[in-house]
Parts: sequence; structure tokens; C-alpha cells
Amino acid sequence: MKIGIFTECFEPVINGVVHSIESTKHGLEDLGHEVYIFTPDYKNKNIRKARVYPCPSFPLFKTGYHYVQVLPELIRKIASEMDIFHTHHPFTMGQRAMKLARDHNKPFILTNHTQYSQYVERFPFGKRLAKRVLFRYLRKFCDKTTLIVAPSHGIAKVIRNYGTKTKIEVVPNGIEIERFQEKDLPKPKALEKVEKKKTIIFVGRVCYEKNIDFLIKSFQKVVKDHPDARLVIVGDGPAFNEFKNLTKELKIEENVIMTGAIPYPEIRNFYPQAEFFVSASKTEVHPMVGIEAVAAGLPIVSLESVGYEDIIRNGKTGYLTSENEDGYAKRIIELLDDPAKVKKMSEESLKESKKYSVKAAAKNMLAAYKKAIKINKKIV
Repeated sequence: MKIGIFTECFEPVINGVVHSIESTKHGLEDLGHEVYIFTPDYKNKNIRKARVYPCPSFPLFKTGYHYVQVLPELIRKIASEMDIFHTHHPFTMGQRAMKLARDHNKPFILTNHTQYSQYVERFPFGKRLAKRVLFRYLRKFCDKTTLIVAPSHGIAKVIRNYGTKTKIEVVPNGIEIERFQEKDLPKPKALEKVEKKKTIIFVGRVCYEKNIDFLIKSFQKVVKDHPDARLVIVGDGPAFNEFKNLTKELKIEENVIMTGAIPYPEIRNFYPQAEFFVSASKTEVHPMVGIEAVAAGLPIVSLESVGYEDIIRNGKTGYLTSENEDGYAKRIIELLDDPAKVKKMSEESLKESKKYSVKAAAKNMLAAYKKAIKINKKIV
């Protein structure tokens, strides 16, 4: 089977969607299928790989995304040979893939990776109108797809709230879990003087959407009870300096280590240096970093939110809490005070990780493709 994946971002961009696409590609290729990636062109920054087709584009201001206005004739010709048209975004590249799928009477699939309405919450005004317009657009787009893939049950409910009647299949993200379970991984230089004991970790883009200010403020309460506790924030982003200054304002800059940008292959080295993982993000769908933490055997403390509710078995592999600084800090302190509980949760996390393998994810995705093909035959 020839599978065409259309995306608004790919390498050299590093984020959860890119990692998800890479994992899906490798898994499907291992099952004997051909996977083609159609992505914006980042000029001289593109990482050239087999069956990856950069399309002429221009940057959208400072968002990090690029706009593909027209697919070149050569790209359209290659794409016309696809058996499946699969977009990972409902915008520009999604529209391009939709037209090609229609022109060639092939299944058109959307994976919804993002809670788009959560980003509207940060608008200074006009939120209600913006949400109405957004939901109307998303509903119309979803209605034109053959099938929708939801990485978690939580986001499947969100998609259904758009009002679409299109069939939704839940296909969890997959990772190379073996990479995060290797023994004797090197200790990162940023943590050379930090002991694992009482160290917790967050991995992700350093931006307000990840609710890192809540995480830092909650951690200040932890430090009052455990002055030797350490919070390691692995990643970079537009709010890096603001959050760095916040740790100084709260007088916990010695307790919070912010690494800045770390090459993706090296991120796995950080997980074994912590006792457990933390997140306060409410915008996730099925976070790759959460799956990585589980694969590394780390319990997770997170807010009750879409994405993490699918990953965490509350009280078994971590804790889900309400958005309350005292309550959140209490759960962290509870684990810091109880190494035996952390050990037990760690063992449960390792058991859970098996269902997130690349092979399992690829088989689930292939099953979704086969359902889409059947649905498309009935429509055509």
C-alpha cells in the first residue's frame, strides 16, 4: 500500500506531531508499506530523506509554520499514486490532501493532534466568536473526511463535540520504547551535580500553552517542604526567559534547572535522572513525552486533562489532580515522601509501556486505513 502523509511541519521542526509521524512511517514501512511525506520546504534547513517531498512554502510570521500555496506538478503526480491520503492538520496541507483524494477517489483521513480551542483561550478578546468560527470550520473539514483518527479517547470526545458524524477511530501514538529502557544511558552535563533523589522532570516546549507557570508556582510549595527538591525543565521555547525570571521572583532558581534546547536523541538521557515526571499542560491530545516517561518507568503527576487521562491510571501509574497549586504540590510531596510507592508505580508504568510500541501503533493505524478503504468504496 502507498500511503501519503500530508503535514504542516516536519524535520527540522521538532515537536510531538513530527515524532508521531516519524514513528508511524517507520512502523508502517516495517510492515511492508510505502510511506510518502509531503511537507513544507524549509529551504537549506531541510533534512533530505527517502520519500520525503518538501513543497515550496513561505514562513507564517514567527509561528514556526510555513504556508504551502500550491503543490508543484511533480508533487501532485507522485501524490496521485497514493492509496491513502492522510493529513495530520486540518488546514493548508489538509486542504491540499483533500482535493487530491477527491480527484482520485481515494480515502481521506485526518489525525487530530491538537485541542485547537485551548489556544483560542489565550486570545485577548473575541474568544466566543473565535471558537464558533473555529468549530464551524473544523466540523465542515471533518465532515469531508472518510475517517478521523484520534490519538486518545479524550480527544475523540472533543472531535465529536465539533458536531461531525464522521467515524472516529482511536489509535494511540507509538514510540520506540526500547530506546527509553536501555541501561546505563549517559548522564546529561546539565545534571552532572544533581542527584536523582528528589528530582522531578518536565519535558516539552517552554511556552504558556504548557501551563509551566502553574507548574513552577506549585513547585515553590514543594520546596518549602523539601528544600533539596529539584525540578528539571527540559526544552526551549518563546517563554523561556519569562519562566526563568519567575523562578528568581519566587526565590527557587537554585531548585529549578532549565536546560534550554536539547537534541531529541539526547532527551531520553534525562528520564533516568528523575524519580517521576510532571505536567500541568491542558492542551495535550496524547503527549509523546508522557509516553516516553511511561516507557522510562516514571510515574506521572498531571492535571486532569485530555491526553494524560488516557496515559495515567490514577493511583497506579501516577496521579491526576485538579488545577489547584496546593493539591498539585501535595501529590508531588506525597511521592517524594514515599519511595516505595514510586517504585511500585514505576513497575506498573513499565508494564503499561508495551501497548505504546511503534509496532502496535502501526498495526492499529493499518487497521484504521483498511476501515477507511471499505467506507470509501461504499461512498464511491
